[in-house]
Amino acid sequence: MAARSRYVRFLEKQGSSANVTQPAKPTGSSSRLEKSLSYTGIVANVSQVLMLVVVVYGYIYTVRPVFQKELVSEDLARLQIEQRKLQQQMDKQTETLAAGEARNKELADQRSAIEAQVATLNQKVVDAEKSALDATRRAGKAIAEAKTAESALSALQTQHYGLKLQSLLGDLALPSSVVQILNRSGSTYTLKVFEEAEANSIAQKLNSLELQPVDLAKTTLSQLKAEATKQARAPSAAVDALLARNYQEGLASHAEELTCPTPAYADWQSAFQSAMQASEGNIQNCVSEYWAERTTQEGWTPSDVRSLQKSDFWKEQERSYRASCKVTYSYTVQTAFQDAWEKADEPCDERRMFVNEIVMGAPIESKLKPMTVAAPPTTQDITQLFQNRNSKQAEVEL
Repeated sequence: MAARSRYVRFLEKQGSSANVTQPAKPTGSSSRLEKSLSYTGIVANVSQVLMLVVVVYGYIYTVRPVFQKELVSEDLARLQIEQRKLQQQMDKQTETLAAGEARNKELADQRSAIEAQVATLNQKVVDAEKSALDATRRAGKAIAEAKTAESALSALQTQHYGLKLQSLLGDLALPSSVVQILNRSGSTYTLKVFEEAEANSIAQKLNSLELQPVDLAKTTLSQLKAEATKQARAPSAAVDALLARNYQEGLASHAEELTCPTPAYADWQSAFQSAMQASEGNIQNCVSEYWAERTTQEGWTPSDVRSLQKSDFWKEQERSYRASCKVTYSYTVQTAFQDAWEKADEPCDERRMFVNEIVMGAPIESKLKPMTVAAPPTTQDITQLFQNRNSKQAEVEL
């Protein structure tokens, strides 16, 4: 703007100089003066033209660039000011945008939380509806079961009364295991097993009398299953089935405890036969003991004894003593083997009697005798027992 003002003043000054009134030329004084004046005017005009050219050239190459530079500087300053304003506006818009984004994120989080709460509430409503439906179904089922239980209770009370009445009248059936034990005891299982006349069949008899507790339990289980199947439509069907199932599980758990070791039946038969074959010596000793006791009681002398030995009295008494000793020896052998067998079979017999208690887990196992394999009496054992018969008889008399 300053260069433009100087340029305007320069043009106004040049215009004022051109408009100055030229002095009046002298007329007819001197042509030379006029020529010089005309040349001077020409030079002045030329100089003015040159000055104009210089001014134009200076304007073009000095003033104008400076002017344009000033214009550019002004535009640049104005643009910078506008840029700062725009930058400030952009900063404000950025802050506003960031605040809006934060607000949008907060609103989105709140929306997600609300949607989750709504979904949870909807699920709770669905669950509540299902629970209500299930409760209604269970209530209906409970009512039906209550009616069934009431009728079942009435039937069970009637059944219980009938059982009590049967127990009072002695009409209750014995358990199958007890029946089998009684049948076994009522058979040849006594002194009849160990008989001299049937010494060769002792092993067979003992084998026929073998009755494993586990077999008794299996028989009882079969009866329980049959009863449960038979009473499938009765009110006590569930109880019968449960009892059969529990009994089966107990049998599987205690099968080993209900299996007795098998005795060597042939050894018992051989031992009995050996004891009977050794009877002659024991009987003879028994007869001698009778005569010795009789001699002491009668006060016989050796000569009296020799004399009596030749008489029929001695022979008759000899036969009587021998028969008595033979009977006593046979009884001793049978009793010894019977006692030994009962003792050997006692642990197994306990398990037969308490088989149901063992299967159902009653606290009775600790009271049972351990199962062992007992050996039969030897010939020496029988001889010792036969020799001690008099002392035992004396103890009984006392």
